[in-house]
Amino acid sequence: MTSFVTKFSLSSIAVGCLLAAGLAFTPISAKADTFTGLKPVSPQPTEAQLAPGLAVQYYGAELNSVSELDDWMGYKDGTKGVPLPMLNYSSGEGDVLTTKSNDFVGANIQGFIKMDKPGRYTFLVQSNDGVYVAIGNKLIYEDPDVHADRFSDELVLEISVAGWYPIHVKYFEKRNTSTLELYWETPDGGDMDFVPAAAFAHMKDN
Repeated sequence: MTSFVTKFSLSSIAVGCLLAAGLAFTPISAKADTFTGLKPVSPQPTEAQLAPGLAVQYYGAELNSVSELDDWMGYKDGTKGVPLPMLNYSSGEGDVLTTKSNDFVGANIQGFIKMDKPGRYTFLVQSNDGVYVAIGNKLIYEDPDVHADRFSDELVLEISVAGWYPIHVKYFEKRNTSTLELYWETPDGGDMDFVPAAAFAHMKDN
């Protein structure tokens, strides 16, 4: 395994290449935000009710902030997209997420994330452009405006009850390159890595 002293020395492309090669990286942040009191889904969904990945609604619009995406969502229905198996997208100038568009994309992403044991989960978000991430009905990170690839600080979630938790991500890409990535380190320890596909699901009728 390969560790690096600081996440800021790695580009999204470099991280992706390392992960694709089976190598891991251990970002170290100068700051960590800690969140408690997150609420699991109640009642917990059964496996029969769930489909893999996260549901997504797309909005074709030139956006400058997550609040502008909120405005669009308030008066316009989105277009249902192919579910997102993971949040591991660093597309350069290619298509954004599971769309066939490479610019002017807004995405409202919802579903569940499974934390299968109590303990401390450390997350990192990388985005380009704006992003909003809520887990367990609590906002854990927002970087809402147009920006180049940028990591969050470490986001520490103290989980007291194992199970499925709601996750809600709002994201937009204005033009040129796009990135939306979610990493975690579980209570088992180990290296920071993408949240795996097995940890994401959504209701079958969504």
